[in-house]
Amino acid sequence: MRLFMACSVLAAILSANLFASAQSTPPPENPYGELSGASGPIKAPDGPSKPTPRTADGKPDLSGFWKGPLIFGGMFKSVGGPPFTPAGEEAYKYNLSKSINPEALCLFAGIPRASISGVPFEIIQNSNRVAFLYELMWTFRTIPVDGRAHMKDAEPSFFGDAVGKWEGDTLVIDSIGFKDKLSWIDDDAHPHSDAMHVVERWSRPDADHLAHEVTVEDPKFYTKPWTFSRVFTAMPTGEELYEFACDENNVDRDGGHLGFGPLNLKSYPLNPALPKK
Repeated sequence: MRLFMACSVLAAILSANLFASAQSTPPPENPYGELSGASGPIKAPDGPSKPTPRTADGKPDLSGFWKGPLIFGGMFKSVGGPPFTPAGEEAYKYNLSKSINPEALCLFAGIPRASISGVPFEIIQNSNRVAFLYELMWTFRTIPVDGRAHMKDAEPSFFGDAVGKWEGDTLVIDSIGFKDKLSWIDDDAHPHSDAMHVVERWSRPDADHLAHEVTVEDPKFYTKPWTFSRVFTAMPTGEELYEFACDENNVDRDGGHLGFGPLNLKSYPLNPALPKK
């Protein structure tokens, strides 16, 4: 199952890469009626649900290994489609026709993309910090929850400058300071600017589910903010993350053939060619 899921994710990434690098017809005006593969409401378990585990200080313990389906299309369901500004629409057209999917270059997904990729992740939590360990690109982010404010003049980054706080039983993560180059907000080539602001709300209603609500605003590229949500499920006991060495599987980056391998090398020859045996 994990292999099938990984192949599905890689296929989606390749599909997005080929789509974004081709001079093709733009997608339908409003293809966002539903979240393809998105989680629905939490389903009642067959038996009694296990209670939410808690840490020594009484907070919900979000720690564990989590998985959820890929969201491929539909992040903008709540607003009926991407509410582009002129600059945002221009950036989107650029991504579709002239850019390369950043993940095909083995770059970090950033947020919100990393959390909607369909690839599992682990959360590690203590009283002062929460860390997200991503199987995708084998990377991480770590969020202080000690009351500090955002850094002043933080260096722009893929995951941004994040600070967290607890609002009751909900962990709220506020992130700013993002890179505006070589970064998409989803697998559908939608852009973001350096003005993007992301607020995530994480909660654990029971032992087996992790709820995630995300609000994104970016006044440079979008006329209004939007919110989407999903539910992750706990991975079965014994399942953990697989090492994801993107560059190891990038078939021919230096030769200009970008994307995950293996590919059919008869129709997609390497440059330079493989040595003859």
